[in-house]
Amino acid sequence: MAISDDELLEAAMDGKTIDDVAKEKKAAKAKKEKEEPEVAEAEAKPVNAASQYLGQQLNHKPGDSPFAKDDDKTLAERKGLSKIGEKIGANDEVREGWIPVDRQYLGDRDIYYPEGWKFRIRPASVEAIRAWSTLDDEDVNSMDDVFNEVLKSCLSIVDENGAPKPWGNIASWDRFFWLLLIREFTFVDGETKIKYEEDCTECDNPITFELTSQSLMFETPDPELLPMYDRENRCWHIDPAEYDIEGEDPITLYIPTLEKDANIKAWLINRIQQNRNRKVDNVFLRFALWMSPKVSKDLTIAQRQMKEMEMKYKAWDVTMFDFMDEVLNNIIVTGSTKLTVTCPICGEEVTSDIRFPNSVRDLFHVQGRRKKFGKK
Repeated sequence: MAISDDELLEAAMDGKTIDDVAKEKKAAKAKKEKEEPEVAEAEAKPVNAASQYLGQQLNHKPGDSPFAKDDDKTLAERKGLSKIGEKIGANDEVREGWIPVDRQYLGDRDIYYPEGWKFRIRPASVEAIRAWSTLDDEDVNSMDDVFNEVLKSCLSIVDENGAPKPWGNIASWDRFFWLLLIREFTFVDGETKIKYEEDCTECDNPITFELTSQSLMFETPDPELLPMYDRENRCWHIDPAEYDIEGEDPITLYIPTLEKDANIKAWLINRIQQNRNRKVDNVFLRFALWMSPKVSKDLTIAQRQMKEMEMKYKAWDVTMFDFMDEVLNNIIVTGSTKLTVTCPICGEEVTSDIRFPNSVRDLFHVQGRRKKFGKK
């Protein structure tokens, strides 16, 4: 029975062999042939696969938007402002479809990018939305590819000298934030909002949750750790000796980026293809994202880089490993999978899991612009 690269990768990450996967697929097929098709559930379940991409805008209260109030809308119309807060037609970038993004939107996460970098976004193209319509929201690897295609075509970065920086320099934890911001500019009139209702746990008042770039939440490193962070080089400098660990050199840990994510994934798939029963060390992969500033797209070079990192990782004794695990837990930026809204009736803070009423494809669904065809 044929097994795709994505299935092979997923199996390896779960510690399964190729024979295990083949047996599972065979058993599932036999079961499906015997059973009647299951009745679809009345309500769509939350799509949890997208939760790994969540971040937080810390400069605004959950649910707030820069132009949420009537006064702000009036100001935007009078001043000719875009959804992002810049004057439309103010410069060539805007006339070409690119809108400069105020870095305050990143909140505390702004520190993970050099001060001189400038970000611009533009609406998702028809080609990007086309790819989105075929998205399988149960296939995390497929989602990676589609998400990255939108960012590749709709996000631009330049440094202080105006030189372009690859989109893959975005921190891994910011991917979903940028997707939502691009979505908001694509549907600038507010059509196809992603929102759902849940009752307040205190007074049963219906609460509306809306998924936007401003409603996401992050858990960030404690402020007292930030002196060890090098903003311009996007890395952490940490000396184990300061924490009573002798005989270890100072370590440098580099911010995980989308480019590193993609290149390590390509290396991993290639490695598994060479030995289809190979098991994956998920703990090593967690550290590998931080141990090098870059991982090459060239598989030959990537293999050498990953081997060097793996040798260093395996050389840690128990004390050093425990320390490194503690460091990563404290410097990583963790995205929340929940939204929080204050009940307007009783003032209670109400929390809900982030979910999509239908599926993650709702992000770039354009149904709101026309009459619906059929019931599906």
